[in-house]
Amino acid sequence: MDNKQKVDRALQLISKLSIDKASQVFSKMIKGGASIEMDKAYLADITDVTQQINENSDEVIGAFVRLVGDAPFKFLFFVAPEDSFILTDMILRREIGTTKEFNAYTESAVQEIGNILASAITNVFSADFQIMLYPSPPTVVRDFAGTVFAEYILEAAAERDEVLIIQSKFLVVKNNIRCHMYILPVHDADKTLSQIASSM
Repeated sequence: MDNKQKVDRALQLISKLSIDKASQVFSKMIKGGASIEMDKAYLADITDVTQQINENSDEVIGAFVRLVGDAPFKFLFFVAPEDSFILTDMILRREIGTTKEFNAYTESAVQEIGNILASAITNVFSADFQIMLYPSPPTVVRDFAGTVFAEYILEAAAERDEVLIIQSKFLVVKNNIRCHMYILPVHDADKTLSQIASSM
């Protein structure tokens, strides 16, 4: 098995463990079934992936988090505005339908979701692989999906022509809410993945 295959294997394992943990934590948070599954991890041409996302002109509300430490990553969670209102009511234990517009409660709820999910991911890195990693405070964004995603990959785009994207399917079962979650390695994260791969 060459080093690239080892890194791919390590990446798949870390991604699956991280996303499983995030799914468990989020389900407890909303006291309902939330299923987060790794969709794919792939190397994408930045121009192609940006164009693809830009074709989605829907407005979204999301949380952007930097995971800093030994293996820097960027984390992005976003959802349609109407679904963010439902998530707000679930988190605040209110009757679904109470939140009808984007407000301070919605912003806080989305921020908390980003923080909970990102923290669950960093816990896997530290507990299972002894990699020091912690989340910075989440930034809440509200814009078109293409604009949000372009800002998300901007740092990686300055470093390389291709970007490694870990993409997840995210479903809150009871209310049929579909979300998007992305994890993006930046800077020297690839080196850390190589070290993990060599120890596996």
